[in-house]
Amino acid sequence: MFLRKAEIFVGVSAEVLDRIQAMAEEEQVPEGHVFFRAGEPAAFLYVLKDGQVALTTVGAAPITFPIGEAGAVFGWSALVEPRTYTATCETTMPTTVIRLDGTQLLQMFEDNPQDGLLVLRRLAGVMASRLRASYERFAR
Repeated sequence: MFLRKAEIFVGVSAEVLDRIQAMAEEEQVPEGHVFFRAGEPAAFLYVLKDGQVALTTVGAAPITFPIGEAGAVFGWSALVEPRTYTATCETTMPTTVIRLDGTQLLQMFEDNPQDGLLVLRRLAGVMASRLRASYERFAR
C-alpha cells in the first residue's frame, strides 16, 4: 500500500490506514496542471506518487518549493484552519498523486484521536521543514 510510505502516515494504525486508502483517489495529470491557487478554499490533501510539483507562495518576494519525492504531501491547508491554500501548486512534469478529502480525514482523526494526533504531529514537522527552507533562502 503506497500511502504507508507517505511522510505523514508513517506509524498510523493499519485500520486507519485502510480507511484512508479507501477514500483515496489516484489522479494523473500533465505538466502545467494547477491543483490549487493561493487563497482558494482548501479541500484536498495530496500525496505525491510520482512526478514533481512546484509550490509558489504569493507576496512581494514569492518563494517556489519543488516537491519531487514520492510520499511527500502538499495541500496540507486542507487539515489546518482556516483551510485556505497558502501557495499555488503546479506540476512541472507529468505527475501522479493520491488525493484525499480534508473534511473526511479530519472526521476520521476525530474518531481515531491517537492516529489523528500522530498525523498532525508529522504534518507539523513537514511545515517546520518547509519554513526552515524558506528562511535559508532568505538568508542567501
